[in-house]
Amino acid sequence: MNLKHFQAFVEVAETAHFGRAAENLKMTQSGLSQMIKALEKEIGVKLLDRTTRTVALTGMGHSLYQHAVELIQAHNRTEERIAGIVSGQQGTVRLGFVPSAALKVLPRFIFELRKHSPGISIELNELDSSMQLTHLKEGRIDIGLVRDINQSPDLIISPIMREPLLLVVSRKHRLFDRKSVKMDELRAELFVSLPQNQVSYLHNKVTSLCIEAGFTPTVIQEAVQFATILGLVSSGIGIAVVPESASLIRLPDLNFIKIAGPAAYSLIHVARRPDSQSTPTQINVMDIALSVFK
Repeated sequence: MNLKHFQAFVEVAETAHFGRAAENLKMTQSGLSQMIKALEKEIGVKLLDRTTRTVALTGMGHSLYQHAVELIQAHNRTEERIAGIVSGQQGTVRLGFVPSAALKVLPRFIFELRKHSPGISIELNELDSSMQLTHLKEGRIDIGLVRDINQSPDLIISPIMREPLLLVVSRKHRLFDRKSVKMDELRAELFVSLPQNQVSYLHNKVTSLCIEAGFTPTVIQEAVQFATILGLVSSGIGIAVVPESASLIRLPDLNFIKIAGPAAYSLIHVARRPDSQSTPTQINVMDIALSVFK
């Protein structure tokens, strides 16, 4: 069925006048009459009773009118959605993020995304950085917020945030009252660490800081979640090096201390597939991320 025929029928039904309807549709009255006749012939019923003075809906015309309106509205919504997808302003994006990004980066990013492109829906996937790279290449997520990865084959990766790494100690620790500490002061300490096989990039970053300071960290306990790490540190079993955003988790009897030295930071990057494998919406989401944290 021809959508234009339904649009012509609805216009005539709402104006109750062929002349005004034709004018609104920017077409001739004879052309409009032909479209109505074609629609009636196609569906096999009479829709309008027309005299020299009046135009009225038949019983079947009344029945069809609301369905025709809904059909036109659905078509208009579809056109709007398609236009939004083509322009990058609508659609669904599957976003991967490292757990630590949920504390600071992700809330700010989602807020700005909703402000700039409210037509975009985000499907969140909490994954470590390595898993995000795999999911991106396999097409299982569209955008990734990863930590301490600056390149990977077949992906576009750009830095968005440089985050200081902090030492966290319990109240009874000898360094509790310090404002700053050097890594080589920690050689005799027991570390609560992220597991290398699950959070490899940040684990390796902290380990490299220790090695550059002349020692290999002694790990007494591993944990994946920062809340767990902080809880273990609070209990006094060891110290930990964590991103600054972890300090937003408020636990008693902890102090977060600046680590001296230019290398004591972690980089958060945004990653996606190349343009040829990305939709305008995915590219728009990455551009928003870059603009928010520039």
